[in-house]
Amino acid sequence: MTRNTLIFGLIIYVVSAAPALGMKLASVGGSIPEFTGSQHFEGSLIGFTVSADVDYAVFAPGAFDTAFPGQDLSGGTDYVYAYQIENLDTNVLFLTVGLQGDESLGSIGFVGDAGLVNPNAFLFVGNGPTAAAWDFYPGQLTNGKSSAVLFFTSADPPEVDSATVVASFANSQSIPSPVPEPASLALLGLGVLAAIRRNQG
Repeated sequence: MTRNTLIFGLIIYVVSAAPALGMKLASVGGSIPEFTGSQHFEGSLIGFTVSADVDYAVFAPGAFDTAFPGQDLSGGTDYVYAYQIENLDTNVLFLTVGLQGDESLGSIGFVGDAGLVNPNAFLFVGNGPTAAAWDFYPGQLTNGKSSAVLFFTSADPPEVDSATVVASFANSQSIPSPVPEPASLALLGLGVLAAIRRNQG
């Protein structure tokens, strides 16, 4: 079993023991029930198609390490947002999960196992950032194959946000993603008010 993660621009490669991941992520257990499930992504246009299921599971602080021992890079302090793609059609090239840009984010990576397809790149993208993204080479995540468990960590609790699966066509649906705590939003609001007052003064 391997785990790859990206933390502050550094790639870390770790070999460790963990449970077999041939099962669906949504059936692993230990995640928050109302943020555990599967979302279907489907679309086509003039011969270009996408068809995939994305299992998702959000783990409360400390719970991911129970389901996947030794894999929680936050040390049990953050929520872990986990996803697994099952491709039902042409090559899946990447998955992005939307962010609002003001979340408290930790690490991003994946937990791999035999028979699952590991991404070739994974990172937070955009100014803020605005998305978590995992990229696959063409011919890698083909029809009938499942990805490794893709994850990122955040101190913020879950809500739902837009996610996109891209194959030869793209489709967007809603799946769990973090939302900043009200206290963080209040501090952000105070900062905006202070900036407005300085500009008016």
